Amino acid sequence: MFSRIRYPEKVSPEELDAYLAAGWRCMGQAVYTSHFMFFGPEGGKRVYSTIPSRLPLEGFRFSRSQRRLWSKNERAFRIEVGAPAKYDEAKQRVNRRYAGQFPRRAIRDAEDVLSNGKGRLALDTREVEIYDGATLAAFSFFDVGRQSIYSKQGIYDPAYQKYSLGFFTMLVEIGYALERGLQYYYPGYVVPGNQEFDYKHRVGQLEYFELKDGAWKPFRQLREEDIPINYLRSRLEELKGGLQVLGIPCNTFDYRYFDIRFYDNRPFPFLEFPCFLLSGSRDKENLCPVAVFDPIQMAYHVYNCRIFGPGVEHLGAYRQALRAPRPVFHNPVAVFDILCESCGREETLDALAQFARD
Repeated sequence: MFSRIRYPEKVSPEELDAYLAAGWRCMGQAVYTSHFMFFGPEGGKRVYSTIPSRLPLEGFRFSRSQRRLWSKNERAFRIEVGAPAKYDEAKQRVNRRYAGQFPRRAIRDAEDVLSNGKGRLALDTREVEIYDGATLAAFSFFDVGRQSIYSKQGIYDPAYQKYSLGFFTMLVEIGYALERGLQYYYPGYVVPGNQEFDYKHRVGQLEYFELKDGAWKPFRQLREEDIPINYLRSRLEELKGGLQVLGIPCNTFDYRYFDIRFYDNRPFPFLEFPCFLLSGSRDKENLCPVAVFDPIQMAYHVYNCRIFGPGVEHLGAYRQALRAPRPVFHNPVAVFDILCESCGREETLDALAQFARD
């Protein structure tokens, strides 16, 4: 669905290009897609859209400020780029210092970054190293395809923070791509509504992957209402308003476990949408209507679902969710039947009203 991860033994340069062009990303030696992510401060976590981004390199030129930074750092440091990636004691030292300031961004498991689980690289992972004399000050890892590269991770010693080395390693990666005539630089995803990822726009005029039609478009064309999680929520709120007019109890939720396939491969029919509407039912023992909006088909689906989890009793959880709305649904949901598929708004409202009537 919208979150999948694969652990291939080997990814060819052409295959990496195809993955990246389809909105996939690299994580360690795996490739994955996830157009939504559940994160935020404790007590306030919600679902956000994670939007794949890329920088077209045809005709690209570094900006004046980027050239100034390059000139400054070229005088202060020795720059090495393009060697096969390794994680040695010098990188461990820099990573420990970086983790002291940015614990969530630091490398947690070098084995995961540079091994496919069998002691080999699935991707062609290269590195940037920035040296202050004989001392490593920063490094980054990036994956190379036939016509593109993916920027995986940049780590720097906070003692050198004034040199913007985290951003500078991205410029060095772009320079490497330009020298080889590559077409695209992929800096990973950006998250509208979360400024933590806005620095990626500093590299240049990015494109974004449009989920609705699977095309890449200039980021300047992205409107607030076109952000996937926004239009999913708005379509569900339209349903909610229609049901409330009819006097049918319902609530909308962000769904914590939409990405359950990342870590649970049991053969259960998990619900995999990032938000849903829970509607009232005439037969709560056997019928639990859950409506979702499909951002690819641009249509509604209605499923008969069950709520489960350790110590969770479905009927009690269903009734409580209808009575006491919360912004996030924290129990796994399984799909048992399709009640209405690829439906328009009025058809979906009619179906939900029918399920709720005696």
